[in-house]
Amino acid sequence: MKGLASVAAELAPKTDLLILAGETAIQDRHDLAPSAIETAGGSVICYGAPVDPGNLLLLAELDGTPVLGAPGCARSPKRNIVDLVLPRLLVGDRLTRSDITSLGHGGLLEDVPERPLPRRRIET
Repeated sequence: MKGLASVAAELAPKTDLLILAGETAIQDRHDLAPSAIETAGGSVICYGAPVDPGNLLLLAELDGTPVLGAPGCARSPKRNIVDLVLPRLLVGDRLTRSDITSLGHGGLLEDVPERPLPRRRIET
């Protein structure tokens, strides 16, 4: 963990976005990636997302730089959470926990052909 924390701390001030991808998805908030970000002085914004595939997303910030812990999604060729949030992060949007949780209206969101993209928030 200290190795990842050290590398992340070194790279964060030099880049606009850090993407962490590992052999397996981040399993919980105490896994290697979120622990390393916190050890490096960063903070976890959101762990988990109401979409499938991609519910094991990590969104964090380190030294003002967004950090995306990409879920594995290895068994699915479908669009996943990275497809939904990466374009926003690349244009400089600072995503919040609310931005992520709003992606699943009424529960776990699964892409189906009948649902148009992009999704819109339902106004009540």
